[in-house]
Amino acid sequence: HAAKRERRRCRVAITDAAFISDLVGPIGQHKQPVFVVMTKDFFIITHPGAKEVSDQIPLYEVTNCAKMAGHSEVSSSMIAFVMDTMEGGYNGGRQYIFSVENEDQFVAWTQAINQQVIISTKLFRNLSKLQEAKERARSVLKTETWQLVFGIFIVSNFIVNIGQACIAPNSSSSGGGDSTNSKIFYAFDVVFTTLFAFELSINLFGNWLFPFFNSGWNTFDFCVVAVSIFSICYPGGPTWIIVIRTMRIFRIIRLFRKLRALRAIVSALFAALPIVGQAFVLVTLVAIVFAVVGQALFSKLSPHYFGTFKVSIYSIFKVLAMAQWGHVAEAVKDPRYGENDVDPNATLFFVVLIVTCVWILLQVVVAVLLDNFTSSCRREEKQAIIDDEEERLRSLGLTKAVTRSPLAPLLDNLALFKTSEDLSSRIQKLFEVLDCDRGGTLSYSELSDGLRKMRHFSPIIVLSQDDFHRMTNKGQLCDEEGCLTPEQFEQILREELELHMEGKIQTVYEELAQAGTQDTTALLASIKLLKMMASGRAQNSLGRGGDASPAPGSHPPSGPV
Repeated sequence: HAAKRERRRCRVAITDAAFISDLVGPIGQHKQPVFVVMTKDFFIITHPGAKEVSDQIPLYEVTNCAKMAGHSEVSSSMIAFVMDTMEGGYNGGRQYIFSVENEDQFVAWTQAINQQVIISTKLFRNLSKLQEAKERARSVLKTETWQLVFGIFIVSNFIVNIGQACIAPNSSSSGGGDSTNSKIFYAFDVVFTTLFAFELSINLFGNWLFPFFNSGWNTFDFCVVAVSIFSICYPGGPTWIIVIRTMRIFRIIRLFRKLRALRAIVSALFAALPIVGQAFVLVTLVAIVFAVVGQALFSKLSPHYFGTFKVSIYSIFKVLAMAQWGHVAEAVKDPRYGENDVDPNATLFFVVLIVTCVWILLQVVVAVLLDNFTSSCRREEKQAIIDDEEERLRSLGLTKAVTRSPLAPLLDNLALFKTSEDLSSRIQKLFEVLDCDRGGTLSYSELSDGLRKMRHFSPIIVLSQDDFHRMTNKGQLCDEEGCLTPEQFEQILREELELHMEGKIQTVYEELAQAGTQDTTALLASIKLLKMMASGRAQNSLGRGGDASPAPGSHPPSGPV
């Protein structure tokens, strides 16, 4: 289906060709027909009847496309041509060899490929220059000098705004004015707005488009600068424009992102807001219920406080704020009760309202806020420690050693299996995707190149030769040709997944032990103890009889514990 959709955009005719890869054995060992499609950027390869793309070659990484000679294995009735790819690129320098039936097809294919390679390479170079410029913009924004200079600009602008409110308050609403002070402050406003717009444009260029707006601080900067530009372009105006113009004072909040301590507090506060909002919704619903009940009970006795629903809900919030709630209670008192007597209905209503909302629910809101705030602060502090350590190592020219499997992104995905059969099915599908030549085995080159091409994993999986030797136990798990069969591939992935999950449990155990969460730590310790007991029993069984076969009716363990 993908090939059919590309037909309209193809620059050459789509035809079948015999695919011969020198990475799976001698030429001619695995000749298979393939279906190829060339678009403006990629040379796509798939097998007839397959549901997915087998391989693809970025045309801007093709270094050579010419006729291949000197290989007698290729049939004399067919003409072979070779496509060389860039070392370290998407295909890792792999060489692709295709064969066509006659000279005319050879000329048509090679001319079309070479022509499109030139066009694609030019476009890629232009994109590369653009990416380099974006990277420079991002690096400039991260420098301490840039942060310090614009931090000074933000503080200076805040001081000017205070002076403007004290000396020339009318200039903030008129966009200028006739007095000298108004003109001076208006000039300051134009200068600061221009500087902040310049900074915003560089940030927007370096992080275009979604990475920019994915940051809440960047979105806030964009709104403040947009309001400032709007106030300069439309001075004076109606009341709503004047209200928007006053938002320029919020520029000082941008200073929070420059200072780590303030940024941590603000980030923790905003991170706690969703949970606090849910608790506040509960308080609001209870207050609305009391407003409806109060209107039904006291609308005739005190229409000033409970005559309508709007007035009633306002009176309830006054009581919750403890602002002159005694006057509200006295206003709804039944006249039948004397000055020194108590109205039981009003007393019960306000006692239940204050106990429920003020003493219980509002305290829950505060508790939720503090709990989430402290948790967010702890996360921010932990991230700050990590950032400081990385910055220190970077200044010394060092890199922190990370003991994790190169297959970690893939193993995280496989760890979502439900049953052992589901895991086997996932591994089998992965093997079929990686086996580009359909030879039934995986060599190191096929495995390494295939994993690296899975760009949806972050970070990209890079499997070294040493990693391959370690996983295959120095080649003992491979066949005679040094390749992996589907069964050997599944066995290796299951072992790697078990080690990966053990490392995950150990990491979480250490973090929770430091945090002092005793219940979860005890649970993980129990899991770890069970794992140690299972490993000890397995070793004892091997010690009693290493070659002993399993008992009748028993099954070997499969999958991670």
